[in-house]
Amino acid sequence: MRAWSIAGAVVASCLALQGCGGSAFILPQVSDSEALVAAHETAVDPHLPTFPRGAAYYKDAIRRIGAELTWDVDPLCARAMTRDCHFHFHYVSDDEVNAFTDENGDIYLHRGLLDYLESDDEIAAVMAHEMGHQIANHVEESKRSAMLGSLLGGLLMGGAAAAGGAPPDAADELTAEGLYFGAKIGVLSFSKEQEREADLLGAYVLGRAGYDLDRAGNMFKVLAKLDDKAVARWNDTHPAGPERIVAWRKAVAEVKASSDELPPLAEP
Repeated sequence: MRAWSIAGAVVASCLALQGCGGSAFILPQVSDSEALVAAHETAVDPHLPTFPRGAAYYKDAIRRIGAELTWDVDPLCARAMTRDCHFHFHYVSDDEVNAFTDENGDIYLHRGLLDYLESDDEIAAVMAHEMGHQIANHVEESKRSAMLGSLLGGLLMGGAAAAGGAPPDAADELTAEGLYFGAKIGVLSFSKEQEREADLLGAYVLGRAGYDLDRAGNMFKVLAKLDDKAVARWNDTHPAGPERIVAWRKAVAEVKASSDELPPLAEP
């Protein structure tokens, strides 16, 4: 059995056990046709305009925006039953186009991404998205998903080896291979849903802080122009740019129509 042939079985098993995914909130649904329409608005552009500013500017902006985003975030954390509703932002002075939150709850924003963002609203969108990951407890969920995927992958590959009469050494090797690829698949099957949930929660964070949600959405156009996908593949870790643009617009409409600026919970 080839290593990646366990993919369907692992993902199906994870979903059957409800161990590899599932947003706590009702997420905007995006069809392939909607994503393809949005793809016509964005084309990959290797010469995107940049707006480079100094480290002092970015550090001050991150401090100021962080204070604005967090002053009224407690109700969102309560809705999500977040254990630790504290956020710490850090500026990273390198060219990597990236932002991330780590297992300690710290959020890092790289200059390489910030240089593509023209306004405070767009910078705030990145920060709010990473806050969404923390609010939804995605780091811990990813660990559990990887562990379950690893377990299922090892069982499937080891079982197939035993059923096929493989010698013990070969069976052990296949089991180890299953553990490795199962962990990777477990994370991949969850991460796109995590990104969608973080986008949705980010919209609510921005709305509660009074940012311009339409201008903030330009951040997703920038990301789409840095990518070449209209629709995400099953093994992509993020939704494709056009998908996120459509979902963001739906999230913005939801936030603007909300009476309490809190996202509706999904059915258990």
